[in-house]
Amino acid sequence: MILSGKFKKSYYSQFSVLALMIVDALMIVAAFKSMYVLNGLGQYLSSPYLSLCVISILSWIVAGLFADIYKVENLLRFRKILLSSLVGFLFHVFIISIYLFTFKVYNYPLDFLIRIYSVALLLIILSKFLLLELYRYFESLEFNRKNVIIVGYTPRGKELSEFFKKDKTLAYNVKGFFDETFETYHEKNEIKGNLDDIKSFCIREDIDEIYYTLSNNSECVKDLSRFADDNFIHFGVVQDFEGFRYKKLDARLYDDGKIPILTPRKEPLRFFFNRQVKRTFDIFFSLGVILFIFPILLPVIAVLIKLNSKGPVFFKQLRTGRNGKPFVCYKFRTMTVNSEANSKQAEKNDARITKIGAILRKTSLDEFPQFFNVLIGDMSVVGPRPHMLKHTEEYSEIISDFKIRHFITSGITGYAQIKGYRGETKETEQMAARVMLDNWYLENWSLTLDIKIIFFTVWNALRGEKNAY
Repeated sequence: MILSGKFKKSYYSQFSVLALMIVDALMIVAAFKSMYVLNGLGQYLSSPYLSLCVISILSWIVAGLFADIYKVENLLRFRKILLSSLVGFLFHVFIISIYLFTFKVYNYPLDFLIRIYSVALLLIILSKFLLLELYRYFESLEFNRKNVIIVGYTPRGKELSEFFKKDKTLAYNVKGFFDETFETYHEKNEIKGNLDDIKSFCIREDIDEIYYTLSNNSECVKDLSRFADDNFIHFGVVQDFEGFRYKKLDARLYDDGKIPILTPRKEPLRFFFNRQVKRTFDIFFSLGVILFIFPILLPVIAVLIKLNSKGPVFFKQLRTGRNGKPFVCYKFRTMTVNSEANSKQAEKNDARITKIGAILRKTSLDEFPQFFNVLIGDMSVVGPRPHMLKHTEEYSEIISDFKIRHFITSGITGYAQIKGYRGETKETEQMAARVMLDNWYLENWSLTLDIKIIFFTVWNALRGEKNAY
């Protein structure tokens, strides 16, 4: 189920994904074999190392699928190849570590393992880089380019044409437009004729694909579809749904592809498997923090808070969570006890903030109790930051897309926060920008993205953030 789901989400065919996995497997075998020989252990891998090699290949493939290593957008740019490979490698090391410490099948020398996996990672990255260069070379050859025409000089048709021209990963050559009101656009060179001219043009110019972008005309669509089939031309219909506010539509097929469903946005966390992956990560991550970090922080921070001001160690507040449901959010108290805590945001040089509170807010240590919120399921490690109920009510009235962010579970940190939208939002434009980034996260969630956000959150906390007050 895991493999098939990842295959379906890839732009490659299943065969291509399998081929890429085989290349990665060969690179791992090469790393094991070369290090084994160079260390004078013989020509052939002994049983313990052969077993580890097989486990390493399998764990790398699983880690690679989770890290989206085999998605086409992560294979057509060197920066993404590097990033996805490193994230996949971290998953891989985690899986191998669990295997070694749990089963203790053999006492492998640590320095030897480090050399093997360093070489394996290097070979995997280099192989992908070489495949990228080979693809770019093959794609640049003229015989590999596909001739396409677009039926309909419409906004969506022009948008499609621009996409074909600017996306260098697509070997498409747009030969022109055809429109039913050709006379209106006859002075434009890119308009090649009206609908009656399509068939002769396709045969004369050896067209490979036709894209229909006009409003539904069942007879015309049926006629062109039949013509395309008879002449071995691929035919596609591009619908323009002006009622949707979002350009990034998501398509699903029901009843074996007979019923296409379009939704106004992609929602990866709408699917059960993705939600379970995120929840599993949240449980393990929050448990790690609660068991290994929180016991060290709590006594120190609690004493400092008590010495600095009167009041409880923890501050709790109702905030808006998933599907608009309120929940009790926990923090270390950073302000003096005051009557405005549930209605007024913290401001720069806010007199309510205590001295120790300023340090906690600057380093984000005040958020640590929220890992208990994560453990019980009220929050996630990564997600849109939850707002006070009062602010949810206010902003949902003036920002049309505000409530979309509540389709997913609120987070301790989020995409908006690492992009600089943290702390007070004095202007509506600031909140609108934050909402836009939160909604982008909702549409583009992946476990890789969560790890990236956590990394930059920690990095920003260590160097200090100017908006943290």
